[in-house]
Amino acid sequence: MASLVKRIAYKLARRKFVRGFDRYCTEKNGRALIYYKTEEFLLRGMFQDFSHPNNWESYEMAKVLNQLGYIVDIIDRTADLDDVKKIEDQYDIFIGLGVGDSGQYFADIAERVPRAIKVLYAMGPEPDLSNAITKARHNYFRQRHPEIPVQDRRLILNVDTKRLYKNTNAIIALGNEFSLGSYRHLGKDLYKIYLSSYPGLRMSFADFSKKDHKKFLYFGGSGNITKGLDLVLEVFAKRPDLILYIGAPSGEEDFNAFANPIIASSPNIRRLGFIDVTGSTFTNITAECGYVILPSSSEGCATSVTTCMRRGLVPVVTNESGIEALESFGYLVSEGTIDSLTETIDRISAGTKEELVEKSMKTYLESFKYTQDSYRRSLEEILITILSKK
Repeated sequence: MASLVKRIAYKLARRKFVRGFDRYCTEKNGRALIYYKTEEFLLRGMFQDFSHPNNWESYEMAKVLNQLGYIVDIIDRTADLDDVKKIEDQYDIFIGLGVGDSGQYFADIAERVPRAIKVLYAMGPEPDLSNAITKARHNYFRQRHPEIPVQDRRLILNVDTKRLYKNTNAIIALGNEFSLGSYRHLGKDLYKIYLSSYPGLRMSFADFSKKDHKKFLYFGGSGNITKGLDLVLEVFAKRPDLILYIGAPSGEEDFNAFANPIIASSPNIRRLGFIDVTGSTFTNITAECGYVILPSSSEGCATSVTTCMRRGLVPVVTNESGIEALESFGYLVSEGTIDSLTETIDRISAGTKEELVEKSMKTYLESFKYTQDSYRRSLEEILITILSKK
């Protein structure tokens, strides 16, 4: 109920523009424009919605810019072209979404603020690459299940990449070399940022020994085939000795025509639906599970995985999930195929509880890269570097 109230409050609080945000300014030497989310600016101090880190991150970006001496205006990602046309050329720096459809007006905004440094905030891999591999993953499903018609999801349809890059001076990106490296060929200044996670996620030393070697959590958002849930279901349906929890929205009816029969006939597979990371269900499930599994085909950096890492769940992911340094603490699914995932699960199953505990500890230590402090620190360093080149 509390989570529902928060989501309603955030929806009601959304505005197309927030102007003149200067709450954290000690001096005012310039003006900045952010193209992201506005909800947090009206609700700060009343609610803090950590259902997805970007609610907090949008506000923190403005706060850091304030502390660097910039009054901030924010245009919401739901704004339309008529809203964009109201923007005037008065900014020293513009930072905005742009590699997904929620940032489809980045180039339009950038062209209206020619004197600003224009910074692309890339939350995913390069769009043309992302579309190609997303389509390939859906085609792989169709090859295996031609009798089940499914639509392509998570495609980026409204971004003109040539125009986008023409209007970009620098790029802030996230993830491992798959995601970050997809922008290197553009020759732009490229900066790596670490995303945040809900600050209430912690572990005690005793929690590591409670991890169950046989329990896995699939934790993901929309786009089940893109994120590899079909692969996970097919593999775990043949492994009744293992338990799989599914924490994901269940509203994709075409996908459900495939998934529901498998789940109904597999007592070891348990669908939980959407899980609020601030709630008791998430706390309880992540206390007992040993692994988080997400063989995704295209991510910037999978926040669902980094969030679970803050609870010591060992990642079982593809390289395309965007988790760096995986070989030191997790398991790499070398390809987004049934055979590759099967091989990985077999390898994990052959391990010991002691190996799980060791990897869980290493995972938790690695997860400190994905905290509010790490986001704030990396963002401030990046912005100082970018602004120093103006």
